[in-house]
Amino acid sequence: MTLLAADPRVPRRDALLRPETMAGVLSQRLHAGVPVDACERTYVKYRVGDSVRVVYRYRVGEQTLFAAARSGRSDGVPAPEVDAALYPFPHDRKLEALPRLPGRLVAWAAEQSATAKLDGAYAKVERGDGERRGLRALAGQDVVRVPRILSDDDGVLTIEELPGRRPDLRAYGKTLRALHNLKGPGPFKFARLDPARLATAADVIAAARPDAGDAARRLVERLGEPPATEPVTIHGDANLGNAVLLVDGRVALLDLEHLATGPAAADVGQVVANALVNGVSAKPFLDGYGPIDREALAWYTSASLLARVALPAVSRVREDLLPRLVRLL
Repeated sequence: MTLLAADPRVPRRDALLRPETMAGVLSQRLHAGVPVDACERTYVKYRVGDSVRVVYRYRVGEQTLFAAARSGRSDGVPAPEVDAALYPFPHDRKLEALPRLPGRLVAWAAEQSATAKLDGAYAKVERGDGERRGLRALAGQDVVRVPRILSDDDGVLTIEELPGRRPDLRAYGKTLRALHNLKGPGPFKFARLDPARLATAADVIAAARPDAGDAARRLVERLGEPPATEPVTIHGDANLGNAVLLVDGRVALLDLEHLATGPAAADVGQVVANALVNGVSAKPFLDGYGPIDREALAWYTSASLLARVALPAVSRVREDLLPRLVRLL
């Protein structure tokens, strides 16, 4: 049960999102009826009123396989019982370099990006060039550790692996401060929390969850325009999952495809918003980060709750967050 309103444009949405249903579909359409085991969703992108893309990891015998499903398409392997087409890895409608990806697949966002594990490295393909631009923008400094590009050939980007573990919030705060103190612009202008995008997020939430629509739109009205702040170099997708504590004690930043020039409070507010949602105190993080404009922090924390928590709860079909959507907003 997705807790989402019915979507006439994607009538088989819930079937596409149900592993038990898709195990049977994958078995019949891709494996001539051979049973599929351990079928699990690893990626969802739901565009309300338009389409849904899902990636499944599953087993057939001793093999672990991946396949994507896209609603309303017929250019892959037809699966009419779920009104979709299937794309067994390495087939992808938009990632032309995917068949050239070496190593063991560890992540696949259908039509967007994919990552494979190599010996001491990761290989990536992506629809855009955000990761390349982010890594190159930070390659000439030694204040913040980021992965080095090992090769970039024929659409496949290979970067070094940085082994370690998840950092604590205080250390992460210090590292974000160091990033924000770097001179020089990021490769993009940060726009993910522009007021127009927040209004769109509220409309999407209202369409998918009418009971949360009023709360989402009232939040947008209360927010208004963001406070004026000096732009700095920001990560653009700040969370503990995009950082690693190295054996030498430094915190390295990963997944730099959203590196941008923007307000420091956009990064800080996203971390605080995630802490609030997860019931974790943000104080260690804020202590590590140091002084910040409190008005800007309040604005970007609220905006992040809307666009970086509530909206992905819908677009990624986060069944842990969907029941809490109204309360969050």
